[in-house]
Amino acid sequence: MPPMRPATGHRTGNHRRFALLATVVRYSAARLAHWDIPEVLPLPAPAIFAGNHRSLFDIVVGFHLFWNYRASVRIVVAKRYFDHWLMGPLLRTAGFIPMEPGRAALGGVKASLAALDRGETVVLMPEGRVIPPEERPEGVGPPSAGIGILAARSDAPLGICAITGTDEVWPLGRRFPYLRLGRTRPTVRVLVEALEPLEARDRRDRDCVATAVMVALAERVSASEGPETPD
Repeated sequence: MPPMRPATGHRTGNHRRFALLATVVRYSAARLAHWDIPEVLPLPAPAIFAGNHRSLFDIVVGFHLFWNYRASVRIVVAKRYFDHWLMGPLLRTAGFIPMEPGRAALGGVKASLAALDRGETVVLMPEGRVIPPEERPEGVGPPSAGIGILAARSDAPLGICAITGTDEVWPLGRRFPYLRLGRTRPTVRVLVEALEPLEARDRRDRDCVATAVMVALAERVSASEGPETPD
């Protein structure tokens, strides 16, 4: 099922800005990795997509994955990145939603719910931070409260984005991504699937939703990790 078109001037404006910036970002980053990502996403807007978080390069993946999604997309990232001299203006222009940790996260959740009510799609990383290898023995780390609250308060369908390879492009603690050439480039692979609908009672249970999302992500991340496929 193809993603639906934006239906209002508001969504069209954000959609165009996001698509323009995404075009620049994806072409700039095209040679940093081999790319194995789907061309068509399984859910139309409005939807909630949840992805695992291994690297700052995951933000580039967000642009690369949703650049031709024919509806407005709001990607949720940690508020501290909005203070960066270069990244901040880029995130604001692209319509990203800032999320603060702990109790202050309610503001980000409210902004995400408002976006869903407008018919926009929301993309977030439930772990809430970049997870180092030693903290993800099963492939993913524990979720923060955001995904459970968001899914429990919205009827939008849930999708998962299992991301691998980004930590080879831009490892945690490194200031800039690696620049490799030819076959030495790692493969960034993304598996995207719609999550099986939950029973109404389970959908309203924050912990149940968060567990279902992370179990599905762990399974798909495990399935995604394998031999590299050059682009």
